[in-house]
Amino acid sequence: MSGVLEGIRILELTFALNGPLAGRILAELGAEVIKIEPPWGSARDFAPVVNGESANFTFINANKKFITLNLKTEKGIEIFKRLVKISDVILTNYRPGVLDKLGIGYEDVKKIKNDIIFVSSSGFGYNNPYSSLPAYDYIIQAMVGMYGVTGLEDLPIKTGPAILDVLSGTFAALATIAALYYKLLTRKGQFVDIAMFDVGLYAMIENIAGVMFEGKGSRFDKRLGNRHPVTAPYALYNAKDGYVFIATASDEQFNKLCKAMNMEWLVNDRRFITNEDRVKHVEELDAIINEWTSSKSSKEVVDILRKYDIAVAEVKQPSDALKEPLVALRNMLVQVKHPKLGNIKILGSPLKLSETPGIVKEAGYPIGYHNIEIYKGLLNMPEKEIEELKLNRII
Repeated sequence: MSGVLEGIRILELTFALNGPLAGRILAELGAEVIKIEPPWGSARDFAPVVNGESANFTFINANKKFITLNLKTEKGIEIFKRLVKISDVILTNYRPGVLDKLGIGYEDVKKIKNDIIFVSSSGFGYNNPYSSLPAYDYIIQAMVGMYGVTGLEDLPIKTGPAILDVLSGTFAALATIAALYYKLLTRKGQFVDIAMFDVGLYAMIENIAGVMFEGKGSRFDKRLGNRHPVTAPYALYNAKDGYVFIATASDEQFNKLCKAMNMEWLVNDRRFITNEDRVKHVEELDAIINEWTSSKSSKEVVDILRKYDIAVAEVKQPSDALKEPLVALRNMLVQVKHPKLGNIKILGSPLKLSETPGIVKEAGYPIGYHNIEIYKGLLNMPEKEIEELKLNRII
């Protein structure tokens, strides 16, 4: 078996990160994901661009098949409906209502194939006053309070990666698998409505829980920089050549840290005896630890603390993270062949299952690369008709 979802066909109408990532996850698990783009392309110009190909697009759209189709034409809609008849899932992250206006929303496609699964991963979900608003990752971060607890005390700071796009795509893939299982049990399709806003709140689950019990202005309702609201020491510290993050979550771990620093006296210091004490006196404790880490390189700190089984890591740039031996050990960089870029390495799959692991076989290919395969092989179109469609900018 090439993947647990082998035999499942998904029509992907997506752009940017959220929707395409959901499609990639499903493709890693063996689904045939047919990405449908307009003839002029979609989100293929995100930097860096090499030989006309976006590295961003190439990574995010691995394992898929790529066709072009102009859904703003009557013929394009007709062809799309033919594809719906032989597919299991429609995956989209277009704004709610966009596909309905084209006549291919859930209620429309359900009439074509009554057991179709329609998966939408949008900013705010369907049927509410926010549905038509534009949404991007950092807009959602602002709305759900993520900025409110991320950054310095007087300066909100976004996350580096677009984490809510990634999480929303992951939830969309998870929901798709759940819907496919339900279909297996009942032979019924369904509509899946994933909203980045909901996912954002879900990602804030610890903070929301704290605020619900402690109220506005609680430690869960503030920006604490690199500190943790309920445990200490758990923060970023200076090293000679950069930064290290040290995390302790129990008295036992704190005791080990004190031993590693040759500061056993800290264990009996009244300011630091319990975790509650340490959180209360965190600035004094962090100053002591920071003085110790500042006298060493980040590697020295990591080497010392790991001998005592303390959670610690150097703060690395993405370029340095790729050199971590675990990347190779976990097969998180795989070599694939691209029609225009040649042999390249892209991110592998984090889905490590003993029997049906996620597999990355191909990078995101050039626009319309699989047109002949899909239109001729799947829909039995003669090559002459395919050429006419191309000349008329329908594909």
